[in-house]
Amino acid sequence: MVDRGPRPPSNLVAPPWRLLVQIGGENRTSVGLQVQEQMLVGRADAEGKMVPELDLGPYDGLRNGVSRQHAEITYEDGALYLRDLNSTNGTRINGFELAPERAYRLRDGDELEFGRIQVVIRFVRPSR
Repeated sequence: MVDRGPRPPSNLVAPPWRLLVQIGGENRTSVGLQVQEQMLVGRADAEGKMVPELDLGPYDGLRNGVSRQHAEITYEDGALYLRDLNSTNGTRINGFELAPERAYRLRDGDELEFGRIQVVIRFVRPSR
C-alpha cells in the first residue's frame, strides 16, 4: 500500500487541498480542480465567453442534461458546499435530489449527478 500522506476529515478541506473529480461510470476520467471560493459546474457556451471551472461539455454534457450554469461548489469556513443553480435536469448528492438555490455540504467520496452525468468527488492534497 502506498502512503499518500495525510487526508483531511471527510467533510473539511483547506488550501492547498484540491478536488479530484472522477467523471463517468466504468471508464472514469479524472479532473483536478484547485479549491476556490466559487467553482461553477456546467458547460462552456458556444462562443467560449463563459467557461465553468468544471466544464462537463466535453463529457456529452449537452446530451446528458447539463445546463450551462448547472451548479456551484463554494468553499466556506473550511467546508465545501454544492448548490443547484435552478438547472433544468437537477443535481443529486448520493441519489438525493437537491432543492434549487440551497447549499448542501460535500464530503470526500460523495457521488454527484449533474443531469445524467455521474461524478465522484475526492479531497486530495497536491503532491509536493
